[in-house]
Amino acid sequence: MTTTALGDGFRLADPAPHDLVLPTHRVRSNIPDDQLPRFRELIWRLSYMTHKDTVETEIVNWARCPEPLRASLMRVGWAVMNLPTPEALLRETASRKVMSPRALRLTFSFWIHFAHWLVKRGITELAAVTGEDLGEYAEHIRAYGRSWDHDQRAAKSLTRIWGYAPFLLPQDRLIMPPWEDPAAVMSDFLGTRDTAADGENNIPIVHPAVMSPLLVWSLRMVLDLGPDILAAWRERLRLLDSTRGVSARGDSQVVVDYLKSLIAEGKPLPGFSGFQEDAIKASARSRGGKETLPSLNRQYIAGTLGVDPHQVTVAQRRLRRELEPRHYGPDAPLVVPITGRIADRPWTNSLDFDEITSLVLHLSTAALITTAYLSGMRPEEVLHLTRGCCTREEREDGTSRYKITGRHFKGVTDDEGNAIPEGEIRPDPWVVLEFVARSIAVVEELESGDLLFSRSFSKGYRPSLEGGDAVPSDMATKRIASFITWANQQAIRLDRPHELIPKDPEGPVVLRRFRRTIAWFIHRQPGGRIALAVQFGHAATLIGESYAGRSKADMLELLDFEKGLALADALAEARERIADGESVSGPAASRYISAATEFENRYAGTYLGKRELRALVKNPKLQVYEDPKAFLTCNFDAFKALCDPELGQTSTSRRRTPDRSRCNLACANISRTDSHIAGVQAEIDKIDSDAAAGLDPYPIARRQQQRRTVLVEIIERHQSTAIPTGPTSEKTR
Repeated sequence: MTTTALGDGFRLADPAPHDLVLPTHRVRSNIPDDQLPRFRELIWRLSYMTHKDTVETEIVNWARCPEPLRASLMRVGWAVMNLPTPEALLRETASRKVMSPRALRLTFSFWIHFAHWLVKRGITELAAVTGEDLGEYAEHIRAYGRSWDHDQRAAKSLTRIWGYAPFLLPQDRLIMPPWEDPAAVMSDFLGTRDTAADGENNIPIVHPAVMSPLLVWSLRMVLDLGPDILAAWRERLRLLDSTRGVSARGDSQVVVDYLKSLIAEGKPLPGFSGFQEDAIKASARSRGGKETLPSLNRQYIAGTLGVDPHQVTVAQRRLRRELEPRHYGPDAPLVVPITGRIADRPWTNSLDFDEITSLVLHLSTAALITTAYLSGMRPEEVLHLTRGCCTREEREDGTSRYKITGRHFKGVTDDEGNAIPEGEIRPDPWVVLEFVARSIAVVEELESGDLLFSRSFSKGYRPSLEGGDAVPSDMATKRIASFITWANQQAIRLDRPHELIPKDPEGPVVLRRFRRTIAWFIHRQPGGRIALAVQFGHAATLIGESYAGRSKADMLELLDFEKGLALADALAEARERIADGESVSGPAASRYISAATEFENRYAGTYLGKRELRALVKNPKLQVYEDPKAFLTCNFDAFKALCDPELGQTSTSRRRTPDRSRCNLACANISRTDSHIAGVQAEIDKIDSDAAAGLDPYPIARRQQQRRTVLVEIIERHQSTAIPTGPTSEKTR
């Protein structure tokens, strides 16, 4: 490295053209030295420092930087990667000693944008930038209307240049930005920050109307159709393997005899079901040489006969005067039985030699969806799963459970707080359903390597030094979109319109939305708050509210957000029932009506953001919880809740939500509407039907009759005490 002396043996950063850009101790071991970027090069491949298998291309192209400032910013970039982080930057709460490749790329892109802005103002040297210039630049980036956090990162990227000033040549130094003044705050320059929580909690859930059929098709693909696809995939591999080592100069007569026998028997010649290459199509012409014949499936025929594909081409040319378009079939069906069924019919008549490659990709995608959704794992965690990660544990009580051991990355840091790029094995395995275990077993049979979800099935994929072999998130998004398209095609073909997967109103279905979605569903179940914390690894104890104190704040915010959504759903349903004129009975009938009315007046027709949902959760008058299994609504008041075993023992109740497992029909928090009573009547009809059938044992039949008596009393009480609602009653009340 060429450096400039400063005194006391210290030298400023001034790398020579041949100097390596990336610190060698951070580079992946499989990268040859001659592939590493040198300072003279304008393309720096930062992804060579990424150790995840899901690595994507991370490069900085200094050719995009204005030439007057290019050399200076390249020297600063070299210093950031190769010199220790100054203490002035480490005092920043968001700064770490080692920046990730992605953070470096974003930082360098901010610098390039800054350089363009400077050159337009006639400033061609970093040392010439003034504090006033930096203040105006903050106003400039704010005008784009991006997020506050984005603008802050752009501003902080300039702080990094200033922080390295003692290590830089004089012309490369930047004055201290005005937002770093002790008397200043960033909001002085970028405006007030939105107080809404950032991070994973802002990720929208997959809409239930989308998630339900998507999960149905994923499970169906893995459990019902998977065996057929795996069998066809093995047969395809066998056919391809049978052509290995066969000479292309062999005799084509065996192919000619095969084709003639098919024509004589009235069977179609194996053809292509999809894309046909122009070169193959042009190789087979009719008698006059003007009409192009369909293409034979060369690989299929070659594998069936054990010859080279070139011999199939030669045979087709020899028979060009005898072959006609009517002889060709639309596909090349593999000789495998079809065992999978949808409803009462086979899901397909045959599996094509070429079609199976896309079906294998869809099968892998279905396994990915099932694993990611039903486990609650983060995208990086599920995409780094390897062969043998799932084990079955036989328990003493005779039950089984499945555990997944794998890597996690979030919060995995070294002693200095730097992220460990390769992550670490999660101390506590994920406990998953059998569906997940079976999905993993499917991809273990599909994949030839250790990774469960590799890029190997992607069309045109070629391993490179740029990244690992695991599917990156953007590729997973494309695979999911393709799977949804295929599933909808099957739903239409099989006349199952109720299983169509609609377009999600929040945009593409991406992996990180699955974790958010399963949290949404789990939290709505009895005991969901605790179950969610245990599975997601956010709790250290399961005793009462003490788990909340030991959880990560982001999960608590997520749970509160979901509680607000649940309340909004219940109140919206109450508002619709009252608007339809349903009557309301029970000790809390008036509170139910008041809550629905307040929700109507305050929130109806408005967007419920996090601020509104927090206010909803805190409003004691709007604590409305539906319990369809008990045919009632709980208008929760902690001081009246009989489901609280400690009610009356302490001055302050600890419960904040109803305990559905301890619901007491004498509770003063209960209300019922006509919709609930309709459910009660349906339950009575079912009991009567079972009694008429006489199939239940006597003890069960007697208990059912006792339950029927209680249900009849509920209906009678509702009919005699219900408060009428609707527009007319609202005016008179």
